[in-house]
Amino acid sequence: MEVGTVYGSPYGAKICEGVRKEEKRVDADRIKKRLQQTDKDIAADRQQSDSVDISGEGRRALREKMSGARRMEQNEDIGKLSPINSGTYGLMNDFEKVMSELGGGSVSDEYVTANYSQADVDALKAKFEGAEGEKTDTFEHYMNKMASAYRLLKDRIEEKYAASGGKKEYYTAEDGSTQELTKEKELEMLDKAYETHSRFMAANTQIWSELRSFQAQTVYHSGSSEKETIAVKKQSADIKEQAYHAFMDAVSEKNSGMLKQEKGSLNHFRLNLGISSSARNTLNGIWDYYANLKDKNA
Repeated sequence: MEVGTVYGSPYGAKICEGVRKEEKRVDADRIKKRLQQTDKDIAADRQQSDSVDISGEGRRALREKMSGARRMEQNEDIGKLSPINSGTYGLMNDFEKVMSELGGGSVSDEYVTANYSQADVDALKAKFEGAEGEKTDTFEHYMNKMASAYRLLKDRIEEKYAASGGKKEYYTAEDGSTQELTKEKELEMLDKAYETHSRFMAANTQIWSELRSFQAQTVYHSGSSEKETIAVKKQSADIKEQAYHAFMDAVSEKNSGMLKQEKGSLNHFRLNLGISSSARNTLNGIWDYYANLKDKNA
């Protein structure tokens, strides 16, 4: 039988139809397999893209970090910690805030520590009220404010650690490490805040002294003018050192005790300082001149 005859017959037509159906089934199976393989390839690619090739050293570091995190979770003290203390900068903010309040200023309390008490500052401020008219002994007056602010903050620190059941506090050290905050460390921070302010005000005293000398002098273009300039610079440098030592002596244990016992006004309270009477008068004269000049120009 010729092939043409078979394909031309009804039976041949059925055979052709069957062949076409078989071809379609084979094609469908082939397409299905290709789709399944494509899905597998996509899943493999996705898994590979989500993974990270971690070195042996990296895996060890990751395990140590995870282990440390688990220890932190298991430590009861860590779970109950108060926020990290701002350390020296926090106490500097407290000190500058008190000094601003005593001087009639207004500094934001956004960065003060939890130890800061506005009620205590207001009570201290009342001891410096009533000083009006021409300003005298302004160096003494300001030094009394500095020593009083220092004593106030020191008392708050000592009271905090004297109370039982206080939570542990931590602070960020200068090297970036987190360390436990102790009474000794916090008092050290207060000392640093006070010293920083003392150096700044001593430098201001030197500047005011030079301005006063400049206004009072008539400059002559003579052979002795250079020597006079050197003498003025030496005098202003000495004034800076005298002011700094006076500020630091103001917070001695003896002076702190005297301030604590004083119940009345502190405007003209006299502290024991390690400078001579003449140096003390000079410093008051510089501050008085600047304060009254500032009032005249206001």
